[in-house]
Amino acid sequence: MFRVAEKAGIRRLSSKYYYVEFKLIEPLNADPLPLQFVNVWIPGVDEVPMSIAQYKGGENSISIIFKVVGEGTKALKDVEGFFGIKGPLGKGFDPRHYDKVLFIGGGVGIAPLPYLARYASQYGVVVDAAWGVRGSDMLFNLKEVANDVNEIYYATEDCGTGFCGTATQLAIKLVAENKARWDVVLAVGPGAMLRDLCRLLSSSVNVYVSPEAMVKCGLGACGSCVLKPHPKLLCVDGPVFECAEVIDYLEHVARN
Repeated sequence: MFRVAEKAGIRRLSSKYYYVEFKLIEPLNADPLPLQFVNVWIPGVDEVPMSIAQYKGGENSISIIFKVVGEGTKALKDVEGFFGIKGPLGKGFDPRHYDKVLFIGGGVGIAPLPYLARYASQYGVVVDAAWGVRGSDMLFNLKEVANDVNEIYYATEDCGTGFCGTATQLAIKLVAENKARWDVVLAVGPGAMLRDLCRLLSSSVNVYVSPEAMVKCGLGACGSCVLKPHPKLLCVDGPVFECAEVIDYLEHVARN
């Protein structure tokens, strides 16, 4: 069931990324766990799955970080007025089981970080973050939207800012240098990145990943987000999985 929400504000974070806040006319079905997502119904377009970047139940406020890549996200940037919010969807990730979490974001995979860090901080859980992008123009100061994050590490493939390389290379370096620092690694990003992190880090630290898949209904009814060759559906069984659950899917995605 969709909740009506009014677009309360939008700001540009960098050359590619935007932060939009919605005010819900009525609250969501439940307070979300980190890494759960919502489907946003955009007038004149359709519903689009989006990570929850921030949620403040007492204020009926939900925010999203997104990158403009197609018709849906362009409309999300430009259209004003009222939208529909369906969720929270999926199972999410509960940081209360850990003491220290390393979050790794590849590109727009950084979107769930602010809410994860805020939620975790309420229970004394420390969240560090590593974010990798292709060009320095895409970066923005994560503290502007995620001030509950402890340490932040940046990687750029054009070598303009921070570590020179990919998010994967930065994560491997961080874990190698700080083996006892984190209880768990949580990664969100492209399939090849997640595959490599599973291959290279799983032997030294617990690794959970949130793969990309084509989500439509968000309820498990349409089957569009099946993680072949497994029968798992990203929208109801995930979006967070242990590496062993989805490594075959990640291998397939990386090859294609």
